[in-house]
Amino acid sequence: MRIRSGARFRPQQAGWAVVLLLAALVMPALGPGNALAAALAVVAAYLAGRRLDSLAASVSMLGAGILVAGALRLAADPSGAASRWLLDVLLVFAAVVLPWWWGRYRMLRTAQRRREHEVVAANARLLERTRIAQDMHDELGHELALIALGAGALEVDANSTEQGRRAAADIRERAAQAIDSLHAIVAMLRQDTSNGAAPLVPAGESIQALVARVRTSGLQADLEQVPAPPGTPDPPREVQAAMHRVVQEGLTNAARHAPGAEVHIGIDEGKDPVTITIENRRTSPAPAVGTGGSGLAGVAERLRMLGGALEAGVHGQDFRLVARIPRSSRLPEPGPGPGTLALGPAPVDGSVAAELADVRRTTRSRQWASALLPLGLATLLAGILVTVQVLTVVDNALAPSAYAQLRVGQARAEVVALLPAGGLDGPTPMIAETPAPGNTTCIYYQARNGFLDFSTDMYRLCFGHGVLVSKDHLLPRNEG
Repeated sequence: MRIRSGARFRPQQAGWAVVLLLAALVMPALGPGNALAAALAVVAAYLAGRRLDSLAASVSMLGAGILVAGALRLAADPSGAASRWLLDVLLVFAAVVLPWWWGRYRMLRTAQRRREHEVVAANARLLERTRIAQDMHDELGHELALIALGAGALEVDANSTEQGRRAAADIRERAAQAIDSLHAIVAMLRQDTSNGAAPLVPAGESIQALVARVRTSGLQADLEQVPAPPGTPDPPREVQAAMHRVVQEGLTNAARHAPGAEVHIGIDEGKDPVTITIENRRTSPAPAVGTGGSGLAGVAERLRMLGGALEAGVHGQDFRLVARIPRSSRLPEPGPGPGTLALGPAPVDGSVAAELADVRRTTRSRQWASALLPLGLATLLAGILVTVQVLTVVDNALAPSAYAQLRVGQARAEVVALLPAGGLDGPTPMIAETPAPGNTTCIYYQARNGFLDFSTDMYRLCFGHGVLVSKDHLLPRNEG
């Protein structure tokens, strides 16, 4: 029972790949000022993340959108393409990549929960098959063994006619074949698995009624019981069912392996644990406890879960079955325990727990692979921004303290000594600029005081006839 998953690009998902590509292209073209376009891009990217299984297709579409946006910027205006493309990448990261990643994360979590449900459901079906197999073995095997025993008695009855004896022999052979077929079906259904489910007990049938019923089939069985002391509470239902099951299996084995032999059943309820002893003269090889598909193996496992024990073996010419069951025993509640994991209504054994762990491990691996794109892009953008900031401060930033030392009318040679090596030919698009004096040459500088200063203000220095004609502090448009 292995449930695997993998991300495969299916043709019907091509539409979602196109949607993701368009979101990565439209967002830079319209810019952050268009709120409706930004909202549509966020929703489209999120839905594409929820629907598009293929990680490779998603990364390809996002990468293609970013590269095409850069190519369009370069074709439109080569001089300012780099700075505008960097802004485009920031927009795509915030409005497309992050919503896509969140949608994909939710998709993977939903797929994980669905696969876990499938694993637990498959386990529950297997447990139910095992319970049905055990009940089939217990009830049908018991009844078929009694049918074979009754037919054998008719076959050797001196009062039976030759035709009757042949019919009885045919019934006995068919019952034996049915028992063999039943064992094969039970072995297939159980798949070497035992769930410890309580065996079915005919409604209202006591152990005394069970023994009386098998006597009518020709089995010679006697029952000797030692009752519990007065005032002792009745054992729990699980213990009563286990006692009935032990006697039933003992009688079935006697009918199958020692037809015609007398069976003695002793039940001692006067002590704790309750002891059940079943003996019969052995006429064929004795069954072995633990044989795959055997009823004795199921009984032994049942008693083990109740804290009891089963002993079965040959004693001289007899086969003896001894069961000990604590009076106050109860089956463990389905839930966490050694080698189990509680998830849903059915107990989950160690193999299923390993399958669930594999599902979760696969999901985590896919989630980390999906997170590499936003993490890598964020790291790249952070590196670019840090580089730009350092280069700006080194080449184009004028500290406010140096700006304050400048005086209008000061010779340009004196002013240049206080200026950085670079300088800009014009202001950034977000700056509100007042008209410059006529017949002057102006140089622009970022108004920043060190690497950690991210101010968008700018300084404008205008020179004419070798002297500083004007100095202006330029502010962004929303502050001007």
